[in-house]
Amino acid sequence: MDFQGRVAIVTGGTGALGSAVAMDLAASGARVAVPYTADEHWAALESRAGGPRDQLWGAKADFTDAAAVERFVSDVVERWGRLDFLVCIAGGFAAGKIHETSEDAWDRMFDLNLRTVYLAVHAAAPVMIRQNFGRIVTTSSGAILNGGGAGIAAYAISKGAVRQFTEILAGELKGYNIHAHCILPGTMDTEANRRSMPKADFSQWVSTADVARVIHFLLSDDARAVRSVAVPVLERGREAVLEESDRRQEQHDSTLPIPPINSPTKSPKG
Repeated sequence: MDFQGRVAIVTGGTGALGSAVAMDLAASGARVAVPYTADEHWAALESRAGGPRDQLWGAKADFTDAAAVERFVSDVVERWGRLDFLVCIAGGFAAGKIHETSEDAWDRMFDLNLRTVYLAVHAAAPVMIRQNFGRIVTTSSGAILNGGGAGIAAYAISKGAVRQFTEILAGELKGYNIHAHCILPGTMDTEANRRSMPKADFSQWVSTADVARVIHFLLSDDARAVRSVAVPVLERGREAVLEESDRRQEQHDSTLPIPPINSPTKSPKG
């Protein structure tokens, strides 16, 4: 319960990674606010949360709309009196080369991946400044590393901007005991990604639980000496690798032919 008494907002908190983060923080004692856009998504998160469900609170809010974001943050502070953690996970993906990407698709990527972060920070930072404490984690992408991004231009550029945004933010808020970090996950092992890339080697994908653990560390007191860091999270943790290996073995065993009970056996040669 290392986050007892802390209050967090997790944008994108009903998605695959966001729900893993929200449930991890709630299980660790934090009270967690989650904006959502569809009732069924919030209901699914509540049903999966189990015991920590009482630590969760959600409300409909479009985080690309400034007024909605300000209202959501204000409601959180009114409800719980403070705001300690902001974890920005909301975003989207679209493929396309620069010359093939429409203006609408380009704007959509920047709205989902960068504008949501800007509006969340714009509303949350004044609260953290007043209380002289805050921890912010944003989500970029491992796809931008080592010159990557060709063929996914709008996505990669908007995610690259998130990293730069976070570094500037950390410098601006360093006098208020507010830290800002950016994670850069590789391809995550989610149901949606498995459906869209069925022939991929899932064992090479990072699990959402492993990414959530990294975020947990960055928010914790164990990282109090780290004011700002960009963290690639690209490899699957050992525990997740073993789980995937066990799953594959079970699938293999289920396809093995079962011999008849009374099948004849050859006598050993003597």
